[in-house]
Amino acid sequence: MTVLVVDDESSYRMLLRDFLMGEGFEVLTAENGDEALRKLMVIQPEIIISDVYMPVMDGRKLHRAVRQMARYERLPFLFVSGYDDAYTQQAQQDPRYDAFVRKGGAMRELKETIARLTTPEDKRDNPGKVARVF
Repeated sequence: MTVLVVDDESSYRMLLRDFLMGEGFEVLTAENGDEALRKLMVIQPEIIISDVYMPVMDGRKLHRAVRQMARYERLPFLFVSGYDDAYTQQAQQDPRYDAFVRKGGAMRELKETIARLTTPEDKRDNPGKVARVF
């Protein structure tokens, strides 16, 4: 399974890359939403994991742009964030977003959320339920 990790913090981006590669995923990375969109023109990941706050194009704007691309309108999109401000809390409550996991949380939660989001909806324990691990 191919994962696109989008985060402006290189240390967190590499931490996720190394963890996910160790779990058997193919991992591609981008440091902001604009770079991610360019990569999406030539790759086709099974899930995107994106920070909320980033320079150039943040995660919420990236999500909006990805959903406008026909081949990605249902691509699982997992947000990660270390912030707990109003902008992030608003995004957590928005039903358009698939899932949120707090940066610095247990990697097991991240792995479980990825597994849930990449399981076809008709085979999930709670179809349509959004994962919010904050």
